[in-house]
Amino acid sequence: MWHKKWVEERLDWWQKQGLDADKLKLAKQEASDLAHYSKATTDILYQFPHGLEELEGIANRTDFDLASHSKGQDELNLVAQVMPNKHSNTKLVLQNIQTNKSFVPFVIEPSAGLDRGVLAILVNAYNVEDLPNNTQRIVLKLKPHLAPFKAAVIPLAKNNEQIVAKAIEITKELKKLAIGRIKYEDVGNIGKAYRRHDEIGTPFCITVDFDTFDAYPDTVTIRHRDSMLQERIAIKELPLFFFNAFK
Repeated sequence: MWHKKWVEERLDWWQKQGLDADKLKLAKQEASDLAHYSKATTDILYQFPHGLEELEGIANRTDFDLASHSKGQDELNLVAQVMPNKHSNTKLVLQNIQTNKSFVPFVIEPSAGLDRGVLAILVNAYNVEDLPNNTQRIVLKLKPHLAPFKAAVIPLAKNNEQIVAKAIEITKELKKLAIGRIKYEDVGNIGKAYRRHDEIGTPFCITVDFDTFDAYPDTVTIRHRDSMLQERIAIKELPLFFFNAFK
């Protein structure tokens, strides 16, 4: 039961990191491939462009680990075969309160590779999209909690002191939220700034423009990376917006 639960939990965790469910596969190891202490091992595989590769193995190691470090092994009714341990001074057991009998708990071991996992997340996030104006954009659709920059604040007119000052002020206030790195972006025009942040996976761009002071006072435009949709939002509502985006 617990082995199955851990497999489900780990599969769900990989999906929460952005991996597509249809690219994740489960593979149960054959009995002949199991380690001597293992009752069952399930591998989580990811469909890379070059083929299926293992991301993680979840092993039911039975009572081998705790029993190996326990004293009184002959009294414990063990499932696994362990080497005698004459130096331990502790019984690593739990007690069944209904039967008053002691037992050695099984150990479930999830074991994932960091490098391959990061590669899978990057491969899954990388997209080249065709746009209506016969151009393309490269976008790294990382989950917001994994994005190197959480937001970019962009002044629409870099030669307008009022707009620049407000953009810098918003950047400082967002940094106080401690949600991650906030980038003040004043290189290139607005379109190039959007594309640059699409490529590095920044989920939101906040633009301070003339309407921030005229038509829609104390508001900014938030551009969503994945959909490219833009919405007008009050500056005072930015903390709540980011709280909901990253919760």
